Amino acid sequence: MAIEFIIAIGIMVLALVALITVGVLMGKKVGSLVKEMNSNQTTVQDQINHFTKEADAIKSTVDQMTTRVDGMAKDVAVKQAYLSEFTQTTALFGESINDLKQNSTKAVSQLFSSSNKKAPDTPPRITKVGKTALKMYQNRKKKNKKTFFI
Repeated sequence: MAIEFIIAIGIMVLALVALITVGVLMGKKVGSLVKEMNSNQTTVQDQINHFTKEADAIKSTVDQMTTRVDGMAKDVAVKQAYLSEFTQTTALFGESINDLKQNSTKAVSQLFSSSNKKAPDTPPRITKVGKTALKMYQNRKKKNKKTFFI
């Protein structure tokens, strides 16, 4: 064998060893890169899930608020109807009071003009009953004094 042939085989073996070494080193770097890529993909998916849940929670809160606003709008409409009815009733009441004011002087003058009766000179019956009760009380008081102080 010729020396050139042995040198060529040596160079080939060295090149083959260098290729294998570079391949192993590249495989390690690519493996760590793939692991990092998978980790980033998992993190991104977790963030997507997190923000999706938050968006759903916000959407449900907005839906609840919309429902409450609709209920409040209905309540306001009902209360406005009650208020307009109350306003009409108040206006009618005011008109009645004005009519009463206008007609009150006529009614009072008719009342005084129609009452020509004089009050009786005798005291009312209740006064007589009061005097009788007072006499009965004084009589019992006298009897009690006699009974307890003998």
